[in-house]
Amino acid sequence: MNSRPSENPWIKRTKWLTQALIISGTLNIGLLATFIYFVLQERQQSLAIELKPAPKEQNAATASNEQYLRAYSFLPYQELLLRLENKDPIEEGLTKRDIALSCLVAFHHFNLEKALGGINLQKRQIPLRHPDGSESIDVGVYPGLADFQFQAIVQYARTEKWPFTSQGLFYEIKRSIPPYDASLLESFYLSYEFHTVQTLFAKSGLMLPFEKLVELLCQGDWKAIAELTASQRQALDLSPDRRRAFLLQYLSQHSPLAAELLLRNDHEFVVKHLDDTHILIILDILKSNTPELETLAKELLTSPRTDAVWKKAATTLYAFANETLPEPYDHNQALARFAPQAMPQQPQAEPLLAQAKAGLKETAPQVSHKKKLHTVEAGDSLWKIARKYHVTVEEIMKVNNLESERLRLGKQLEIPEKKQT
Repeated sequence: MNSRPSENPWIKRTKWLTQALIISGTLNIGLLATFIYFVLQERQQSLAIELKPAPKEQNAATASNEQYLRAYSFLPYQELLLRLENKDPIEEGLTKRDIALSCLVAFHHFNLEKALGGINLQKRQIPLRHPDGSESIDVGVYPGLADFQFQAIVQYARTEKWPFTSQGLFYEIKRSIPPYDASLLESFYLSYEFHTVQTLFAKSGLMLPFEKLVELLCQGDWKAIAELTASQRQALDLSPDRRRAFLLQYLSQHSPLAAELLLRNDHEFVVKHLDDTHILIILDILKSNTPELETLAKELLTSPRTDAVWKKAATTLYAFANETLPEPYDHNQALARFAPQAMPQQPQAEPLLAQAKAGLKETAPQVSHKKKLHTVEAGDSLWKIARKYHVTVEEIMKVNNLESERLRLGKQLEIPEKKQT
Protein backbone atom coordinates (compact mmCIF):
# COMPACT_ATOMS: atom_id res chain seq x y z
CA MET A 1 0.00 0.00 0.00
CA ASN A 2 1.36 3.32 -1.10
CA SER A 3 1.52 5.93 1.65
CA ARG A 4 0.39 9.53 0.93
CA PRO A 5 3.40 11.65 0.17
CA SER A 6 4.23 14.14 2.94
CA GLU A 7 3.16 17.77 2.26
CA ASN A 8 5.92 20.23 1.46
CA PRO A 9 6.62 22.33 4.60
CA TRP A 10 6.91 25.52 2.52
CA ILE A 11 3.43 24.97 1.12
CA LYS A 12 2.22 24.46 4.64
CA ARG A 13 3.74 27.76 5.80
CA THR A 14 2.30 29.56 2.79
CA LYS A 15 -1.22 28.38 3.65
CA TRP A 16 -0.79 29.48 7.28
CA LEU A 17 0.49 32.92 6.25
CA THR A 18 -2.39 33.34 3.78
CA GLN A 19 -4.95 32.56 6.48
CA ALA A 20 -3.26 34.99 8.88
CA LEU A 21 -3.34 37.75 6.25
CA ILE A 22 -7.02 37.11 5.59
CA ILE A 23 -7.83 37.35 9.31
CA SER A 24 -5.69 40.49 9.73
CA GLY A 25 -7.30 42.14 6.73
CA THR A 26 -10.75 41.34 8.08
CA LEU A 27 -9.86 42.89 11.46
CA ASN A 28 -8.40 45.99 9.82
CA ILE A 29 -11.50 46.46 7.70
CA GLY A 30 -13.64 46.13 10.83
CA LEU A 31 -11.56 48.65 12.77
CA LEU A 32 -11.59 51.09 9.84
CA ALA A 33 -15.36 50.79 9.56
CA THR A 34 -15.73 51.39 13.29
CA PHE A 35 -13.48 54.47 13.09
CA ILE A 36 -15.45 55.89 10.17
CA TYR A 37 -18.71 55.28 12.03
CA PHE A 38 -17.60 57.18 15.14
CA VAL A 39 -16.16 60.04 13.09
CA LEU A 40 -19.42 60.41 11.21
CA GLN A 41 -21.38 60.07 14.42
CA GLU A 42 -19.28 62.77 16.10
CA ARG A 43 -19.71 65.04 13.07
CA GLN A 44 -23.46 64.51 13.20
CA GLN A 45 -23.46 65.40 16.89
CA SER A 46 -21.40 68.51 16.17
CA LEU A 47 -23.81 69.55 13.47
CA ALA A 48 -26.69 68.85 15.81
CA ILE A 49 -25.19 71.26 18.35
CA GLU A 50 -24.76 73.98 15.74
CA LEU A 51 -28.32 73.59 14.56
CA LYS A 52 -29.81 73.22 18.03
CA PRO A 53 -32.80 75.57 18.29
CA ALA A 54 -33.04 78.08 21.14
CA PRO A 55 -35.62 77.39 23.85
CA LYS A 56 -39.16 78.29 22.94
CA GLU A 57 -38.40 78.69 19.21
CA GLN A 58 -41.22 76.40 18.17
CA ASN A 59 -43.50 79.39 17.58
CA ALA A 60 -40.91 81.40 15.65
CA ALA A 61 -43.48 82.94 13.36
CA THR A 62 -45.28 84.67 16.24
CA ALA A 63 -42.51 85.10 18.83
CA SER A 64 -41.63 88.67 19.77
CA ASN A 65 -38.26 90.31 20.39
CA GLU A 66 -38.89 90.19 24.12
CA GLN A 67 -39.76 86.49 24.05
CA TYR A 68 -36.52 85.69 22.22
CA LEU A 69 -34.61 87.95 24.58
CA ARG A 70 -36.02 86.11 27.57
CA ALA A 71 -35.26 82.71 26.00
CA TYR A 72 -31.72 83.65 24.95
CA SER A 73 -30.93 85.20 28.34
CA PHE A 74 -30.72 81.67 29.78
CA LEU A 75 -28.29 80.40 27.14
CA PRO A 76 -24.60 79.87 28.01
CA TYR A 77 -21.84 81.90 26.39
CA GLN A 78 -20.89 79.31 23.73
CA GLU A 79 -24.51 78.77 22.68
CA LEU A 80 -24.95 82.49 22.09
CA LEU A 81 -21.79 82.61 19.97
CA LEU A 82 -23.28 79.92 17.69
CA ARG A 83 -26.37 82.04 17.18
CA LEU A 84 -24.42 85.04 15.92
CA GLU A 85 -24.68 83.50 12.44
CA ASN A 86 -28.46 83.16 12.51
CA LYS A 87 -30.03 85.88 10.34
CA ASP A 88 -33.65 84.77 10.78
CA PRO A 89 -35.84 87.85 11.29
CA ILE A 90 -38.00 88.28 14.38
CA GLU A 91 -39.77 91.64 14.40
CA GLU A 92 -39.13 95.38 14.09
CA GLY A 93 -36.10 94.79 11.86
CA LEU A 94 -34.22 92.70 14.43
CA THR A 95 -32.84 89.22 13.81
CA LYS A 96 -31.95 86.32 16.03
CA ARG A 97 -28.27 87.22 15.84
CA ASP A 98 -29.10 90.74 17.06
CA ILE A 99 -30.80 89.28 20.15
CA ALA A 100 -27.93 86.82 20.70
CA LEU A 101 -25.41 89.67 20.59
CA SER A 102 -27.54 91.69 22.98
CA CYS A 103 -27.51 88.82 25.52
CA LEU A 104 -23.74 88.35 25.13
CA VAL A 105 -23.17 92.00 26.04
CA ALA A 106 -25.83 92.31 28.75
CA PHE A 107 -25.47 89.00 30.57
CA HIS A 108 -21.91 87.84 29.76
CA HIS A 109 -20.16 91.24 29.63
CA PHE A 110 -18.79 90.65 26.13
CA ASN A 111 -16.51 93.54 25.10
CA LEU A 112 -18.35 94.62 21.96
CA GLU A 113 -16.58 97.98 21.78
CA LYS A 114 -13.16 96.35 21.64
CA ALA A 115 -14.33 93.66 19.24
CA LEU A 116 -15.39 96.34 16.72
CA GLY A 117 -12.48 98.69 17.28
CA GLY A 118 -14.35 101.28 19.33
CA ILE A 119 -16.66 102.52 16.56
CA ASN A 120 -19.87 104.31 17.46
CA LEU A 121 -22.79 101.91 17.47
CA GLN A 122 -26.51 102.46 17.24
CA LYS A 123 -28.03 101.30 20.51
CA ARG A 124 -31.69 100.79 21.33
CA GLN A 125 -33.44 99.45 24.41
CA ILE A 126 -35.83 96.51 24.69
CA PRO A 127 -37.75 96.03 27.96
CA LEU A 128 -37.27 92.61 29.51
CA ARG A 129 -40.10 91.99 31.96
CA HIS A 130 -40.35 89.24 34.51
CA PRO A 131 -43.08 86.77 33.52
CA ASP A 132 -45.11 87.72 36.61
CA GLY A 133 -44.66 91.42 35.86
CA SER A 134 -42.88 92.10 39.15
CA GLU A 135 -39.90 93.87 37.60
CA SER A 136 -38.52 95.06 34.27
CA ILE A 137 -35.08 95.97 32.96
CA ASP A 138 -33.98 97.59 29.71
CA VAL A 139 -31.57 95.54 27.61
CA GLY A 140 -29.56 97.19 24.84
CA VAL A 141 -29.67 95.94 21.25
CA TYR A 142 -27.47 97.03 18.35
CA PRO A 143 -29.44 97.19 15.10
CA GLY A 144 -27.89 97.81 11.72
CA LEU A 145 -24.70 95.79 12.13
CA ALA A 146 -23.37 94.43 8.82
CA ASP A 147 -22.24 90.89 8.05
CA PHE A 148 -18.55 91.82 8.21
CA GLN A 149 -19.08 93.28 11.67
CA PHE A 150 -20.66 90.07 12.94
CA GLN A 151 -17.73 88.19 11.41
CA ALA A 152 -15.34 90.46 13.29
CA ILE A 153 -17.25 89.80 16.52
CA VAL A 154 -17.05 86.04 16.02
CA GLN A 155 -13.36 86.24 15.14
CA TYR A 156 -12.63 88.32 18.23
CA ALA A 157 -14.52 85.85 20.43
CA ARG A 158 -12.55 82.92 18.98
CA THR A 159 -9.08 84.47 19.17
CA GLU A 160 -9.23 86.55 22.36
CA LYS A 161 -8.74 84.50 25.52
CA TRP A 162 -10.61 86.97 27.72
CA PRO A 163 -13.04 88.85 25.44
CA PHE A 164 -14.84 90.58 28.31
CA THR A 165 -15.29 94.07 29.70
CA SER A 166 -13.61 95.12 32.95
CA GLN A 167 -16.70 94.01 34.84
CA GLY A 168 -16.64 90.65 33.07
CA LEU A 169 -12.96 90.17 33.94
CA PHE A 170 -13.75 91.00 37.56
CA TYR A 171 -16.47 88.34 37.66
CA GLU A 172 -14.15 85.82 36.01
CA ILE A 173 -11.59 86.42 38.77
CA LYS A 174 -14.23 86.11 41.49
CA ARG A 175 -15.41 82.82 39.99
CA SER A 176 -11.86 81.48 39.86
CA ILE A 177 -9.94 79.75 42.63
CA PRO A 178 -6.49 81.14 43.53
CA PRO A 179 -3.87 81.04 42.19
CA TYR A 180 -5.52 83.01 39.38
CA ASP A 181 -4.64 82.66 35.71
CA ALA A 182 -1.78 85.09 35.07
CA SER A 183 -3.20 86.21 31.73
CA LEU A 184 -6.57 86.93 33.36
CA LEU A 185 -4.90 89.11 35.99
CA GLU A 186 -2.85 90.92 33.37
CA SER A 187 -6.01 91.69 31.39
CA PHE A 188 -7.68 93.09 34.51
CA TYR A 189 -4.59 95.14 35.42
CA LEU A 190 -4.91 96.93 32.07
CA SER A 191 -8.49 98.00 32.74
CA TYR A 192 -9.32 101.62 33.51
CA GLU A 193 -11.20 100.62 36.66
CA PHE A 194 -8.24 98.78 38.19
CA HIS A 195 -5.92 101.65 37.27
CA THR A 196 -8.27 104.07 39.05
CA VAL A 197 -8.25 102.05 42.28
CA GLN A 198 -4.49 101.44 42.15
CA THR A 199 -3.79 105.14 41.58
CA LEU A 200 -5.95 106.15 44.55
CA PHE A 201 -4.07 103.83 46.90
CA ALA A 202 -0.63 104.73 45.60
CA LYS A 203 -1.15 108.50 45.59
CA SER A 204 -2.79 108.53 49.02
CA GLY A 205 0.21 106.87 50.63
CA LEU A 206 -0.76 103.19 50.68
CA MET A 207 1.17 101.25 48.03
CA LEU A 208 -0.14 97.69 47.66
CA PRO A 209 1.03 94.88 45.36
CA PHE A 210 -1.36 94.32 42.48
CA GLU A 211 -2.21 90.83 43.74
CA LYS A 212 -3.14 92.18 47.19
CA LEU A 213 -5.32 94.86 45.62
CA VAL A 214 -7.14 92.23 43.56
CA GLU A 215 -7.67 90.21 46.75
CA LEU A 216 -9.27 93.27 48.35
CA LEU A 217 -11.52 93.98 45.37
CA CYS A 218 -12.71 90.38 45.25
CA GLN A 219 -13.91 90.69 48.86
CA GLY A 220 -16.50 93.22 47.70
CA ASP A 221 -18.80 93.78 44.74
CA TRP A 222 -18.47 95.61 41.43
CA LYS A 223 -20.68 98.47 42.60
CA ALA A 224 -17.97 99.99 44.80
CA ILE A 225 -15.44 99.88 41.94
CA ALA A 226 -17.90 101.41 39.47
CA GLU A 227 -18.87 104.19 41.90
CA LEU A 228 -15.23 105.06 42.57
CA THR A 229 -14.44 105.14 38.84
CA ALA A 230 -17.41 107.38 38.10
CA SER A 231 -16.63 109.81 40.93
CA GLN A 232 -12.94 110.03 39.99
CA ARG A 233 -13.90 110.91 36.43
CA GLN A 234 -15.98 113.78 37.75
CA ALA A 235 -13.46 115.09 40.29
CA LEU A 236 -10.09 113.42 40.86
CA ASP A 237 -9.65 112.94 44.61
CA LEU A 238 -6.48 111.13 45.71
CA SER A 239 -6.69 112.03 49.39
CA PRO A 240 -6.42 109.57 52.30
CA ASP A 241 -10.04 110.43 53.18
CA ARG A 242 -11.22 109.14 49.79
CA ARG A 243 -9.22 105.95 50.25
CA ARG A 244 -10.71 105.47 53.73
CA ALA A 245 -14.22 105.98 52.38
CA PHE A 246 -13.54 103.33 49.71
CA LEU A 247 -12.25 100.89 52.32
CA LEU A 248 -15.29 101.52 54.51
CA GLN A 249 -17.51 100.31 51.66
CA TYR A 250 -15.62 97.01 51.75
CA LEU A 251 -15.63 96.91 55.53
CA SER A 252 -19.44 97.17 55.40
CA GLN A 253 -19.31 94.01 53.25
CA HIS A 254 -17.20 92.32 55.98
CA SER A 255 -13.91 92.38 54.07
CA PRO A 256 -11.12 91.13 56.39
CA LEU A 257 -8.43 92.78 54.26
CA ALA A 258 -10.20 96.16 54.41
CA ALA A 259 -10.33 95.86 58.21
CA GLU A 260 -6.62 95.00 58.38
CA LEU A 261 -5.62 97.90 56.10
CA LEU A 262 -7.67 100.43 58.06
CA LEU A 263 -6.37 99.22 61.40
CA ARG A 264 -2.75 99.10 60.30
CA ASN A 265 -2.59 102.37 58.36
CA ASP A 266 -5.39 104.53 59.83
CA HIS A 267 -5.43 103.56 63.49
CA GLU A 268 -6.44 106.97 64.86
CA PHE A 269 -9.18 107.25 62.24
CA VAL A 270 -10.56 103.86 63.30
CA VAL A 271 -10.51 104.71 67.01
CA LYS A 272 -12.00 108.18 66.77
CA HIS A 273 -14.16 108.32 63.67
CA LEU A 274 -15.62 104.87 63.03
CA ASP A 275 -19.10 104.30 64.38
CA ASP A 276 -19.94 101.39 66.63
CA THR A 277 -21.29 99.32 63.72
CA HIS A 278 -17.96 99.40 61.88
CA ILE A 279 -16.03 98.82 65.10
CA LEU A 280 -18.06 95.70 65.86
CA ILE A 281 -17.46 94.42 62.31
CA ILE A 282 -13.68 94.81 62.78
CA LEU A 283 -13.75 92.99 66.12
CA ASP A 284 -15.93 90.28 64.64
CA ILE A 285 -14.00 89.46 61.44
CA LEU A 286 -10.42 89.85 62.72
CA LYS A 287 -9.45 86.87 64.85
CA SER A 288 -5.63 86.80 64.76
CA ASN A 289 -3.78 88.19 67.76
CA THR A 290 -1.97 91.19 66.30
CA PRO A 291 -0.51 94.17 68.19
CA GLU A 292 -2.81 96.52 66.25
CA LEU A 293 -5.96 94.64 67.19
CA GLU A 294 -4.92 94.22 70.84
CA THR A 295 -4.15 97.94 71.09
CA LEU A 296 -7.50 98.80 69.53
CA ALA A 297 -9.39 96.57 71.97
CA LYS A 298 -7.67 98.17 74.98
CA GLU A 299 -8.39 101.67 73.70
CA LEU A 300 -12.03 100.76 73.17
CA LEU A 301 -12.28 99.61 76.79
CA THR A 302 -11.32 103.09 77.95
CA SER A 303 -13.44 104.97 75.37
CA PRO A 304 -16.99 106.30 75.83
CA ARG A 305 -18.42 103.58 73.57
CA THR A 306 -21.55 101.50 74.00
CA ASP A 307 -21.82 98.45 76.24
CA ALA A 308 -21.81 96.23 73.13
CA VAL A 309 -18.42 97.60 72.04
CA TRP A 310 -16.97 97.33 75.56
CA LYS A 311 -18.05 93.71 75.87
CA LYS A 312 -16.83 92.78 72.38
CA ALA A 313 -13.45 94.43 73.03
CA ALA A 314 -13.16 92.60 76.36
CA THR A 315 -14.11 89.31 74.68
CA THR A 316 -11.28 89.84 72.20
CA LEU A 317 -8.73 90.55 74.92
CA TYR A 318 -9.79 87.60 77.08
CA ALA A 319 -9.53 85.34 74.00
CA PHE A 320 -6.01 86.62 73.27
CA ALA A 321 -5.11 85.81 76.87
CA ASN A 322 -6.64 82.31 76.52
CA GLU A 323 -9.18 83.17 79.19
CA THR A 324 -12.97 83.01 79.26
CA LEU A 325 -15.00 86.18 79.47
CA PRO A 326 -16.56 86.29 82.98
CA GLU A 327 -20.34 86.32 83.01
CA PRO A 328 -22.08 88.54 83.77
CA TYR A 329 -19.73 91.04 82.17
CA ASP A 330 -18.10 93.47 84.60
CA HIS A 331 -16.47 96.43 82.90
CA ASN A 332 -14.39 97.46 85.91
CA GLN A 333 -13.08 93.91 86.16
CA ALA A 334 -12.07 94.02 82.49
CA LEU A 335 -10.35 97.38 83.03
CA ALA A 336 -8.47 96.04 86.03
CA ARG A 337 -7.32 93.06 83.95
CA PHE A 338 -6.27 94.79 80.73
CA ALA A 339 -6.11 98.56 81.37
CA PRO A 340 -5.44 99.14 85.09
CA GLN A 341 -4.03 102.60 84.40
CA ALA A 342 -7.49 103.68 83.26
CA MET A 343 -9.26 102.62 86.46
CA PRO A 344 -11.15 105.48 88.15
CA GLN A 345 -8.95 107.17 90.76
CA GLN A 346 -10.31 107.48 94.33
CA PRO A 347 -9.97 111.01 95.78
CA GLN A 348 -7.39 111.29 98.55
CA ALA A 349 -9.27 112.90 101.45
CA GLU A 350 -6.70 112.47 104.27
CA PRO A 351 -4.57 115.58 103.52
CA LEU A 352 -7.70 117.73 103.42
CA LEU A 353 -8.92 116.34 106.74
CA ALA A 354 -5.53 116.97 108.33
CA GLN A 355 -5.59 120.56 107.14
CA ALA A 356 -9.10 121.03 108.51
CA LYS A 357 -8.16 119.63 111.94
CA ALA A 358 -5.07 121.78 112.21
CA GLY A 359 -7.07 124.87 111.26
CA LEU A 360 -4.66 125.68 108.47
CA LYS A 361 -5.66 128.43 106.17
CA GLU A 362 -6.06 127.58 102.54
CA THR A 363 -3.00 128.72 100.70
CA ALA A 364 -2.22 128.84 97.05
CA PRO A 365 -0.68 125.61 95.83
CA GLN A 366 3.01 125.66 95.18
CA VAL A 367 3.86 125.80 91.54
CA SER A 368 6.41 123.25 90.43
CA HIS A 369 8.62 124.50 87.68
CA LYS A 370 9.84 121.01 86.90
CA LYS A 371 8.49 119.75 83.55
CA LYS A 372 6.25 116.71 83.67
CA LEU A 373 7.13 114.28 80.85
CA HIS A 374 5.35 111.27 79.41
CA THR A 375 7.07 108.63 77.26
CA VAL A 376 4.84 107.29 74.47
CA GLU A 377 4.15 103.55 74.80
CA ALA A 378 2.35 101.05 72.61
CA GLY A 379 -1.35 101.78 72.61
CA ASP A 380 -0.96 105.42 73.61
CA SER A 381 -2.96 108.14 71.90
CA LEU A 382 -3.23 111.86 72.61
CA TRP A 383 -6.78 111.38 73.80
CA LYS A 384 -5.69 108.66 76.22
CA ILE A 385 -2.71 110.65 77.52
CA ALA A 386 -4.83 113.80 77.93
CA ARG A 387 -7.37 111.86 79.95
CA LYS A 388 -4.68 110.39 82.17
CA TYR A 389 -3.22 113.79 83.09
CA HIS A 390 -6.56 115.65 83.11
CA VAL A 391 -5.62 118.04 80.33
CA THR A 392 -6.89 118.53 76.79
CA VAL A 393 -5.48 117.15 73.55
CA GLU A 394 -5.12 120.68 72.21
CA GLU A 395 -2.98 121.71 75.21
CA ILE A 396 -0.61 118.77 74.70
CA MET A 397 -0.30 119.53 70.98
CA LYS A 398 0.36 123.22 71.67
CA VAL A 399 3.07 122.61 74.29
CA ASN A 400 4.84 120.03 72.14
CA ASN A 401 4.36 121.83 68.79
CA LEU A 402 2.58 118.83 67.28
CA GLU A 403 1.03 119.24 63.85
CA SER A 404 -0.88 115.95 63.89
CA GLU A 405 -2.09 113.43 66.43
CA ARG A 406 0.18 110.65 65.16
CA LEU A 407 2.62 109.54 67.89
CA ARG A 408 5.97 107.78 67.70
CA LEU A 409 6.89 105.08 70.22
CA GLY A 410 9.49 106.32 72.71
CA LYS A 411 8.79 110.02 72.09
CA GLN A 412 8.71 112.15 75.25
CA LEU A 413 5.81 114.55 75.52
CA GLU A 414 5.76 117.52 77.89
CA ILE A 415 2.55 117.52 79.90
CA PRO A 416 1.09 121.00 80.48
CA GLU A 417 0.07 121.98 83.98
CA LYS A 418 -3.51 121.33 84.88
CA LYS A 419 -5.50 124.56 84.89
CA GLN A 420 -6.86 125.57 88.26
CA THR A 421 -10.58 126.16 88.48
